[in-house]
Amino acid sequence: MRRRLLTLGCALALALALAACGPADFQESAPPRQKEYEVYYSAMGDEQAGAAVGCAYRAVSGPVVSGLMSALLAEPAEPGLSSPFPAGVRLLSWSLEEERLHLDLSEQYGGLTGMELTLADSCIALTFCTLDWVEAVYITVEGREIPYRRTQVFSAQDVLLTGAEEEPVYLGVNLWYPRSQGDGLGVEYRQVLKNEGDSSARAVLAAWLEGPQYDSLRACAPEGTVLRAVSVAEGICTVDLSAEFAANAPADARSARLLVYALVNSLGELDPVEAVRILCQGEPLEALGGFRLEPTLTPDLSLDPSLEQR
Repeated sequence: MRRRLLTLGCALALALALAACGPADFQESAPPRQKEYEVYYSAMGDEQAGAAVGCAYRAVSGPVVSGLMSALLAEPAEPGLSSPFPAGVRLLSWSLEEERLHLDLSEQYGGLTGMELTLADSCIALTFCTLDWVEAVYITVEGREIPYRRTQVFSAQDVLLTGAEEEPVYLGVNLWYPRSQGDGLGVEYRQVLKNEGDSSARAVLAAWLEGPQYDSLRACAPEGTVLRAVSVAEGICTVDLSAEFAANAPADARSARLLVYALVNSLGELDPVEAVRILCQGEPLEALGGFRLEPTLTPDLSLDPSLEQR
């Protein structure tokens, strides 16, 4: 895919030409009304396009902020344009302070990285910054900033799309943890930083040991657990953990089983991994809190009842 630059002068000129509405017009209690607004989408599928994003006009009824966000998330009918957002993204809340619009989006947005994230951020910023009462857009995911994004606040002047050859390498993986309420395990999609020299398995385990980011899941790694070594050979991932993993593990077999499979299922997200062998201080771990471990364990996706299929 060839790289393209977004021509800012054209976008800004169009923004200035757009008939403006005042802050009172975007209150969620505003009466229904229709007005056409510029909405920006990815134009990366159009080889003839001179920019990485393209503009289409949309009529918005009712509250402007939620209406524009709905238009952004919808797949455009115009040839060459497409929505840059993953399925399931929702606007959770928004607020305006000193012409800075704060949009809080659902967790699916946090799965974007690299050029895909840049495109999505840019489409949001260009769309909302055409409103004369929005100078910049602040985008969070379930109340949290995306840590690997270089900037968190965007204005139309900041939007410049370039290649991402020098950006850090991130792995998109599902990390498994026990649910805070209810039975079984749950899944959190995470972009995991892979440091130079690290294997994918080490990067995933380091992120898993940090615990979940969302309150619907809870951390389960025993206190003080340190990753001593990890390797993958012939489909088997061998994990060597410090003594704290066994010493501070749950005493009951049910909780220990969830802990073990949260680890196994997280590693099983990696393509080469078919099974996991768990060691403690270099020795095979035969049991944990009354739960007996097989020499190798294969992922058990049935522990997340919300997953109908994988």
